[in-house]
Amino acid sequence: MLFLKLLIFLVIYVVIQFIDTGYALAWGPGVHTALALSSLDAASLLVPSIARVITSFPIEYMYGCLSADFFIGKGKKKRRKNPHTWEGGFEFLNEVNDERETAYALGFLSHLAADIIAHNFFIPNLLSAYPGKGKMGHLFWEIKSDYLIGSGYTRIARGVLEMDHKICDDILKLIGGKRKNGFRARKGFFSQTVKLSDRLHTTHDLFFDTRAVRWRHFHGYLALMLDLSRGLTNDFLTHPKSSACLLYDPMGRQNLLLAKRKRPFRKLFRTPRHALRFDVDEKLLYL
Repeated sequence: MLFLKLLIFLVIYVVIQFIDTGYALAWGPGVHTALALSSLDAASLLVPSIARVITSFPIEYMYGCLSADFFIGKGKKKRRKNPHTWEGGFEFLNEVNDERETAYALGFLSHLAADIIAHNFFIPNLLSAYPGKGKMGHLFWEIKSDYLIGSGYTRIARGVLEMDHKICDDILKLIGGKRKNGFRARKGFFSQTVKLSDRLHTTHDLFFDTRAVRWRHFHGYLALMLDLSRGLTNDFLTHPKSSACLLYDPMGRQNLLLAKRKRPFRKLFRTPRHALRFDVDEKLLYL
C-alpha cells in the first residue's frame, strides 16, 4: 500500500512539472464533463439555434469542453496567441465551416465560461486558505473536485478523448498555431492526465482523508462553485455576445497570483497569516 502511494505520488509529481506554476488547470476533466452534460440537459432554456447545434453534435460539444486544456502551461504563451482566452475562443468560432465544428467551438467557449469561476474564485480561495506547495496545491483541489462528483464523469471524458476528432483537431491546431507533432504530444499528455485521474478514483483513500478538518465545509463550497459555473456557462450559451463572463479573464491571472503571493519575513517575525478572500461578484450570483 505504501509503495503504491509513493508510486502514484511520483507520477503526479512528474506530471505537474510540465504545468505552468501560475496557470495550471482549474476544473478537471470530470467536472468539465459534468458541466457539459448539464448544459445539454438544459438545452431547452438556451438560445434555440445554439441548443439545436450542441444537441445535434453532443460529442463534439463535450470534446470542445475538454480540449481547451490541451494547452497546459498556457500561462507562458503570449496572451494574443493564446487560445485559452476569449479572443482565442471567438477566433475559433469564426473559423468554423459547419454545425459540427460550431458545436465543438461552443464547447471550447463553454469551457472558458466555466473556468471564470474556477480560476478567479474557487481555486484562489482554497490556495489562500490552505496554502500548498507550488503547483501541487492547485492540482490537488482539481483532483479532489473530480473525485467528489463521481468517477463516472471522468470515465466519460476518457471515452470522448479516445474517439476520432481529426476534423475538430485540425481547426484547433490552426487557431493554436501548433505544429502537428506538438499538438499531438499535448493532446496525448492531457489524455494521460485524464487516465491518471481515473486511476486515482480507485486509490482515493490513500490521498483524501475525509475526516480531516478541511473537508468539513469543502463539500458545500464545491457544490456552490459548481452551480455558479453551470449557471455562468448556460448564461453564455443564452447570451453569447453579452454574458457577464466576457468581462473576466478565463485564466484568472490576477487572483491566482494574489493567492500564491508570499509575505516576506512573515515566519521570521512570527506575524499571523491572513488569508485573502476572493468573493464572487454579485452580478455572477443571480444568473
